Amino acid sequence: MNWRTRWKVILASLANLLALSYIVYLTGQNFLFFVFFFIPVALCGWHLGRLSVFCMAVLSGMSWCVLDILSNHGYPSELFRGVNTLICFLAFATIGLLVQGLRQSLQEQLRVRRELEKSLEETRRAAEEVRHLQSQMQVVCAWTKRINVEGRWVALDEFLTDQLNAKVTYGVSPEAMRDVLDNAQQAETPVAA
Repeated sequence: MNWRTRWKVILASLANLLALSYIVYLTGQNFLFFVFFFIPVALCGWHLGRLSVFCMAVLSGMSWCVLDILSNHGYPSELFRGVNTLICFLAFATIGLLVQGLRQSLQEQLRVRRELEKSLEETRRAAEEVRHLQSQMQVVCAWTKRINVEGRWVALDEFLTDQLNAKVTYGVSPEAMRDVLDNAQQAETPVAA
């Protein structure tokens, strides 16, 4: 998110908090507007980070406390006002962090979904290629063991890597090893005259 958008969110949250505070001030304690203080905190939680959630929760808690003082709400002790303010701050911060966590979870789900769709598309293409190769008869040279691919004769390892995306390594089969050893023994054996 660029700085301009961040500032727009911050200003919208502050404007919302100021408007809400003014409405609460005008209505006094006749209406319970506590729930609406979650809006600016949730905006920061959805669009910005934890620091902005914390700052907006502090501002919302302070605003609620000032409005409580201005409305002459009577408490048996000022300690109750402090505890209520702390509870408001904790509620605002909790909601903001929950909204932020929800946003991060949704973004992670979207990222995983895009990766899954990409993997599924690659799998679909690979299966299509395999079906295409399976549907065609492969012509193999009886002497060189090369495969005819679209009029071009390619080695088996080239066919496997290019057409099937297989990794090829080389080894010697037991039969080939026996043939090599038999040929070597025959070459070493003197010919009788």
